Amino acid sequence: MPMWRNCSAWRVECKGWGDNVRLSEWLSPQLLSRWAALGLLVLLCGAWVLPSSKLYHQALIFLLWLPALLALFLCDFRKLLKQPETVLFIALSVWVMVVLGVKGAQDPLGEAKRPVYVLLSLLGVLLASRGQWSIEALLRPAALLGGLFALASVLYFQFFSPHPAGSRLIAIGLWDKAILAAHAIGALAVIGVFLGQKPRSFLWLTLCAVSALGYLTFLALNQTRGVWLALFMVPLAMAFARPTRYGVLAAVAVILLGVLAALLIPEVLMQRGLSYRPELLAGGMRHLLENWTLGFGFNAYEILVPSSGQVFKHPHNMYLDLAIRLGVPGLLLFALLWGCVAWRAWQNRAEPLGRALLALWVFSSIALQTDGIGLWLKPNADWLITWLPVALSMVLAARQSANGGMSPQASRET
Repeated sequence: MPMWRNCSAWRVECKGWGDNVRLSEWLSPQLLSRWAALGLLVLLCGAWVLPSSKLYHQALIFLLWLPALLALFLCDFRKLLKQPETVLFIALSVWVMVVLGVKGAQDPLGEAKRPVYVLLSLLGVLLASRGQWSIEALLRPAALLGGLFALASVLYFQFFSPHPAGSRLIAIGLWDKAILAAHAIGALAVIGVFLGQKPRSFLWLTLCAVSALGYLTFLALNQTRGVWLALFMVPLAMAFARPTRYGVLAAVAVILLGVLAALLIPEVLMQRGLSYRPELLAGGMRHLLENWTLGFGFNAYEILVPSSGQVFKHPHNMYLDLAIRLGVPGLLLFALLWGCVAWRAWQNRAEPLGRALLALWVFSSIALQTDGIGLWLKPNADWLITWLPVALSMVLAARQSANGGMSPQASRET
């Protein structure tokens, strides 16, 4: 269904740019939406196939950020930005600039660009959702491909990649860190489950089954226990949010599986102990109390673990790292934005995208507590559990605005 109105006679009427400036001949909204849709697919799947982070970032600049920037010249697109998510993100970004101005950084200009990159990515996802293809139609093939690439990673790691015995599985391509790969692949798996449709053919059923096998084997062999915990909590939370027969059965099955794992393979669950998480939490809290108002900014800090003598560059908790860098005000601003995402997902939980967002929010919230490394980073695997939920919340907000502030389901019922 076309999401733009009057595309054939699109006009921009903005002071300073002249009246009735026709853009439809060279810059139609549909063109920008399709352009950004390619960028969204690159964001979600490009890391599997592109040979370097530099090419990945350049592809995002051209395919996602550039059309988003051009779309800002279109009045109807700017109207979509009148939503709480945009206001809260801008408030958080302003605070980042305040902290950066006071605390400085080794590369202040580079750090100041990070909120701009994120904003253009959020706008790019919103733009991609307004075209010929719905956001669901873009996320489903990305989730399917994610499972296939996950299986390819398993096969490559097991049979072709030299590695020490007992090494944790990493992904092929750019997601070559175990925790980051688990975050991204777990996020794509959650999206695939909650946006899944009935297979239309035997071939489609086969692809879905192979993709699911890829997710299961990768996440099991990757051995990231924070992701296991996050995945364990998703069906429990969803059974509470929208109780259905299948949802309750899934929650019961997950509980039984967890009990069996604790009884039969406790050594797997506890093989690395607590991985210094309590010591990192205590060390991070000491840093936070040293400067709770403005934080450390983007300057480096270290946390010493006395029991091992190891030094860590972050507390493995994204929320604590955010508070250390931006102070308590920065953490509160992000909490408001993150809470807005949860509320948006809850309001739209009757819709597939709302359920997928709520499940992704639960998964992300838990995974970031045990293994999060930071918020203001260049595009990487963790963007799928930090900024992608915010972008999907903006998509739902735009849909609600088009329906008079109601979710699509509530609009149909009235």
